[in-house]
Formats: sequence, C-alpha cells, structure tokens
Amino acid sequence: MKQPYLISLEPARSSHDILVLMGGGHEDGVGTMGDRAWRSLIRELGWQGAIYQLAWDESLNISLTMVAQLESGEAIALWNRCRNQFKRIGKSFLPKLLWEIAATRVSFWSFGLGTQVAYYGMREWSEAKIDLQDVVMLGGTVRRDASKNWQRATHSLQGQLFNFYNTEDLMLHRLSHLLDWQQSPCGIKPIREISPQIVNIDATVQMQTAVYAPDNCRQALGVLRQKWGE
Repeated sequence: MKQPYLISLEPARSSHDILVLMGGGHEDGVGTMGDRAWRSLIRELGWQGAIYQLAWDESLNISLTMVAQLESGEAIALWNRCRNQFKRIGKSFLPKLLWEIAATRVSFWSFGLGTQVAYYGMREWSEAKIDLQDVVMLGGTVRRDASKNWQRATHSLQGQLFNFYNTEDLMLHRLSHLLDWQQSPCGIKPIREISPQIVNIDATVQMQTAVYAPDNCRQALGVLRQKWGE
C-alpha cells in the first residue's frame, strides 16, 4: 500500500481549525467529497477553517459494483483486507500527517469507505497535541452495534459525532447482505449506543434519494450550521 497523504484544498478563513475530507469519488458514482460543490456547501454550513482531502492507495477504492461481482467468500476477504488498511490509515498515518502540517484542532468529514478511516481514527486517537473536534459520517460503512464500542470511539472527541443515516440506501443494504453482516451499518440505521456525543440524524425524508450529492444533502446537513455557524 502506498502511503496516504493530505491535499490542501482551501486555506482557513477565520479559524485555525482543519477539516479533513475522506471518502467519495470512487464509490459507485458518488462525487468526490473534495470537489467545489461540496466545499461550497461546507462553507455554507459555517466552516471557517482550512479544508484538506485525505488521499490513499487506489487499490483501496472498492465499489459495491466491484464487490457484487465476487463470490461471497471473495467479497468478505476483499472487504476485510481493505478495512484493515483503513484501520491502519486512521490509527497510524492520519495523526502523523496532521502533526506534519502543525494541526492543533481538527474535524473529520467522511463518506462511505472514508467512515472506516474516521471511525478508527477517532477510536484510536492518541495525538495529545491535536484536539479532535467533530466527526461527520455520511453513508457510514461501520456496523452500528455495541461490538464497535462507539462510546470508546467517541471518547477522544472534544465535540460530537454526527451520523447521518438513510434507511432507503439500497446500496448499503446490498453491501451488508453481500458481506453477511448480522448487524446493519450506521449509514442506514442509527448508532445504537446512547451518548451525548453521538448525534444520529435521520436523513431519509430530507434527502428523498440515496444519491449523496450536495443539493440532496443540504437540508439534512443543516444541523451542522447550528454547530459551525455559532
């Protein structure tokens, strides 16, 4: 695996905070989270800090279409291999990359496969000199049950975890079926553990579609304006 790296997309406006975008762009037609339309929406929601994109090895950018062409055993093996690499990125590489750019306060904005990196990043967070603020998850591919110990995962957060889920996301339903998950991912149902740091937002009615485009997500993501626009 090639080492992941950070791409600077926009400088800070009036804050020292850094937002790291992760995921999107290779997951069955979803627009890149770092493209201009998404960045414009993030600014509209009140984000004033710098914006970076986390990039990783292309071999990890698997899609549901790719997984669906495999036998069950092959699909599970591929998923487990990629998940282990995402864990490594979140736990080991990401804190080092943020330290190298002298970050002091960071938040994560994650989609799809990127939610794996965000989850392991916050769960294994150990960089005492960098405050981990908020984590946003869209189309989460992390199981929502207690086995993931979400309270431990959010323990390092200074802010909150915002989990946006869509019960009608058929692609996530199909993914969990192909991988023989006994529990559904957090992208289609709320995280089960109760914590003031975990905010589940049902985006099903507000999005009216499973396509994660800025215009489709704008209304559901409005809750972030209350946090970032303060």
